[in-house]
Amino acid sequence: MLVNHRIKEIRLYRRFEGKELAKRAGLTPGAISHLEKKIRTPRIDTLQKIGPALDVTTNFLLGEEDAGLPLPRALARQSLKIFLRDNEVTPQEQAYLQRVCELDSAPDTVKGWRDLLTNLAQWGLGPESFAIKLG
Repeated sequence: MLVNHRIKEIRLYRRFEGKELAKRAGLTPGAISHLEKKIRTPRIDTLQKIGPALDVTTNFLLGEEDAGLPLPRALARQSLKIFLRDNEVTPQEQAYLQRVCELDSAPDTVKGWRDLLTNLAQWGLGPESFAIKLG
């Protein structure tokens, strides 16, 4: 799959207008349009801006990670990867989140993963509470 197509596919899945993706990535709407219409091949620095705006890695955009997965499952894995990279979690929390990631109802955004842990903490629940259900 071409990187141009993947960007558009994720943008549409996330229900972003081209303008919204451009704003999130710090690019112009015209730049996004040109990429999606395959008028331009994106430079690596452009991909490094678009990836975080879509909650995916640059390698995913290039088709080097999670390429064989259905898009919802791939986005759950990608956003969890970014969440774990950017946040400190306990080994138990990480193991729990990785099990949740295999569920069809797994969050598919970094915010979704953050909200999941926040909600568990607010309810006084930790990953160990769900070991039997998910383990």
